[in-house]
Amino acid sequence: MKKSLHLFITGFLFAGAGIIAQPSLTSGALNPVLGDVFSQKTVAYVSPGNAGANQTWNLSTMTGTITTTSTMVTVGSTPNGSSFPSANEASNSGGGSYGYLKTSATALQNCGVVTGTVVMSYSNLEDLLHFPFNYTNNYTDTWATTFVNAGSTYYRKGTDSITYDGYGTLILPSGSYSNVSRVHFVQNYRDSTFVGSPFIITYRNDEYIWYLNGNHAAIASVFTLTNSFTGATTGGNYLNNIVAGINEPGCAINSYGLFPNPATNQVNLSVELNQNQKVQIKLFNSLGAQTGYIINTDGFQGNNEYKINVSDLPEGVYFAQIHLEGNLVTTRRFIIAR
Repeated sequence: MKKSLHLFITGFLFAGAGIIAQPSLTSGALNPVLGDVFSQKTVAYVSPGNAGANQTWNLSTMTGTITTTSTMVTVGSTPNGSSFPSANEASNSGGGSYGYLKTSATALQNCGVVTGTVVMSYSNLEDLLHFPFNYTNNYTDTWATTFVNAGSTYYRKGTDSITYDGYGTLILPSGSYSNVSRVHFVQNYRDSTFVGSPFIITYRNDEYIWYLNGNHAAIASVFTLTNSFTGATTGGNYLNNIVAGINEPGCAINSYGLFPNPATNQVNLSVELNQNQKVQIKLFNSLGAQTGYIINTDGFQGNNEYKINVSDLPEGVYFAQIHLEGNLVTTRRFIIAR
């Protein structure tokens, strides 16, 4: 069983070539928040490519037909929330599957998972990411849990080795994304139990994970999971609803804001420009499908206010893309709730 929670915890931008600054992974840009909805495509394994600066990772051949959705909810709203006292958020993937997380300014931590009747509450939390996390940074972390499965008690202990090993451009079936960071996540763990005699299984999860600031989950990963009982399995996944984030820090936008959030019938979007620009605003739902609502206007230097009628859209998570002169520069996430 693959234990990683990276895509619980998940724009259509074609990036140009060239040298980019080293992205720093930060808590504000990556920690999930309540209400986040992540749509993930499960795919076959592809080569992760090379480590290093200014890489181009071409994962455009990722193929798969299985899509799963997870929603960030309060711990107290889940059936086994009391078993995870350290968690401050939970991911509901449906079918009785939940992941429990502790988010803070310094780390994203795995508190455990529930799959059906199996409850894994971690006595020693697993550090999935440290913040801020910069190119070549690395750390190791130990973690542990005890759980009951099919009447037998299992003791699981593990050690992770996490390295920020590259940054650059990531090409996925959905498009090309710049300022992406890659983390090499190596997870070694073992299960021990007693079923008439002592029984031990060892595991090694060798995983490459791509992050893009502004998304509250990994946007892609590929893994090789090997255990001492059945051998190796491989696979991967990528996020369907990727938020591209700010493309060029030196663009014409000084600031932007969206309110109210959650919204009911109208969203107000403010964009402060430092020069006259052609502005286009597009709305997308959580699956990345455009809603058909588009604003086209010539923006003026200063604060521009746009009122968007969303009364005919169903409740859910949406993304408002801001384009200047035809180029996507930022995306704002909002919720419609009535």
